[in-house]
Amino acid sequence: MTLFTPLRTALLGSAFALPFAALAQDTPPDRLDLQGHEVTRSENADFEQVISVDGVEVLKDGQVLLDGVTEVAGQQVITGIAGAGGNACNSTPFVLSLKDGKPVIDGPIDSCSWFEMTPQDGALVFQSEAFPGSPAEIWTWSPVSGLTEASPEGFTPKSGQGWENFASLDSAHPIDALGFAPVYAEVKAGMSAADWDAYTEILAQLGSGDLVEGGYRGSACNKLICDTEWAILWIDQASQQAFTMWKPGDEEMPKTWPADPGSWPEWVQLDAGSSAGGAN
Repeated sequence: MTLFTPLRTALLGSAFALPFAALAQDTPPDRLDLQGHEVTRSENADFEQVISVDGVEVLKDGQVLLDGVTEVAGQQVITGIAGAGGNACNSTPFVLSLKDGKPVIDGPIDSCSWFEMTPQDGALVFQSEAFPGSPAEIWTWSPVSGLTEASPEGFTPKSGQGWENFASLDSAHPIDALGFAPVYAEVKAGMSAADWDAYTEILAQLGSGDLVEGGYRGSACNKLICDTEWAILWIDQASQQAFTMWKPGDEEMPKTWPADPGSWPEWVQLDAGSSAGGAN
């Protein structure tokens, strides 16, 4: 069973992980040429990472990594990521371009999401992954408009996914398991909007899950207050039903859905009873 977050790099993320083409490289570049201008990455005396153009600093942060040079609408630009570093928040994309021969930095995007970049029709599109309760963030960069935010896209389960695909939940993070099409439909329709928001917010955090005897079990918690803010998802394979329990940090007692645990399958009841003191 693997412990991770759905933000992909929040725990496992190497300090050298990039969401773009540089993922294929052994080491991100420290020096690139942008239309005859030298772009470098270095570290200053305060251990901040710095991007400079022809020796002039244009960006600094706890973590700054260059991806490479790409062409957008006939113009060369450099993409990369920047952020505070550490595992609390993902570093996010920026674009370095030239305007009238002078360097311009757009970004980094104000987010903790993990973005993928796709070139599209004279623009670069940066998009995060959607999860239950959390829509995909979408940003677009073009030479004319710079970096602009587009409308988010809500989560959609995989088309045609059914109980015959249950084995795909092996080692799945609980927020991914909640996105399993029949489970997503059941829980989303059954929970109140307020409970859905509270439950998915916790379930998307630090957690793990796996197939167990009886079905699937996954749990997650707020890593800063893991003993007091947590969520659990059980999926009973025999009845093809989902069961949930979660505890917001500001409440004394956990909540359940469906509301009456006495009607839950025996293996789920037993596990819920032993887990009521916190997700584990």
